Amino acid sequence: MLYFIIRLLCSKKFQILLIVLMNFRDWGLPNMIRIEVDDFPIAHLLGKSVVTNCRHILANLDYDESNTQNIISHFVSRVGRHRKTQIFRSKITGHKIIGKSYPKSYKTIRALSFPLNSEYLRKEYLTQVVGADLQICPHASIQQFVNFFATHSEYNETTVWLLMLTNPQLLVHPYLEHHGFPVPQLFGVCGLTTFQEHVGQTLQHFYKANFAIKLRIAKQLLESALKFTNGFEGYRMYITDLTADNLIYNEERDKLYFIDLNTAFIVDSKHTAHKDGIDQHENIECDDCFAFVPDRLCTYGISDVNLLESCLFLRENLKRDRTKGFLKPIPAEITAKYPNLETLLDNCVDGVIKRETESLEEMSRFLTTLKLIELLSDILSEF
Repeated sequence: MLYFIIRLLCSKKFQILLIVLMNFRDWGLPNMIRIEVDDFPIAHLLGKSVVTNCRHILANLDYDESNTQNIISHFVSRVGRHRKTQIFRSKITGHKIIGKSYPKSYKTIRALSFPLNSEYLRKEYLTQVVGADLQICPHASIQQFVNFFATHSEYNETTVWLLMLTNPQLLVHPYLEHHGFPVPQLFGVCGLTTFQEHVGQTLQHFYKANFAIKLRIAKQLLESALKFTNGFEGYRMYITDLTADNLIYNEERDKLYFIDLNTAFIVDSKHTAHKDGIDQHENIECDDCFAFVPDRLCTYGISDVNLLESCLFLRENLKRDRTKGFLKPIPAEITAKYPNLETLLDNCVDGVIKRETESLEEMSRFLTTLKLIELLSDILSEF
């Protein structure tokens, strides 16, 4: 029975039916313009220039309604918190462009009372902050975070609060891109939708790649883990959903990208309770998930949780199977010549466990990560 269902879903007839339904519902670019520009008073919320920008962006994109991913996205995104991802093509360059939005963002706006002001939106945000995907902490620093982006973005304070409520990635992504973080280049922002460059394939496609490619990806992943941990202007950024689906590698450019940063903790390290302390996070047992302690991230000046999560990803899968980590299997000739590779991976994962023969400093994940990056560079020099 399952076989016939799969055949039906993959059949051309079924796809044609979905296309007809989509056209009936008017889900193409005209409808996107209506949703992003006409349904909400975004000229008031985001400024008249944003409306002009929306029309310019959408006028320079072609939308493929027959694309299977676009068809599926329209249906799946209507359920729960799933993001809506659509594929376009730039009329200027011909390159693929990814449009990303979150249906829950529009539900949030529809529930608001207009006209909006910063104090009203601040109260709304604070009542919903516990369930937010992107967490800003300590909570006492949220106003400073809003002030920071009101100063370092094109938005005023009221709009920053609105984006914090609906899709904070609209704030964070442009800033990260401008400051050299490994995120895709933005084509533009229209309303609550980001349009960004299609940069490659997810890491799911590279588990069976040439080992040299996997080494380059692993090295960049560890370098990125350090970069996000160092953060920007005293803000640490901890990625709490590091999966193969949220990482993209462009083989031609030899570059790794993070494509979904809505699930993260941004910590104002200057105002944590232990601002000079280091959180050496435990490797917490969790079946089919990555477990961490949010209070620890928000209490210490710096945490090694990004390093732990990255090393776990390289060593094993979420089922704790050490034969299925991204860097596995390590070729026998590499293990023979560089036995320290496995050891350093283990030390990175188990970094807070102090062995009798080693000091706590020697078991630091930060030091281990730097050693791993150096070792990966040495191995890559032979390819």
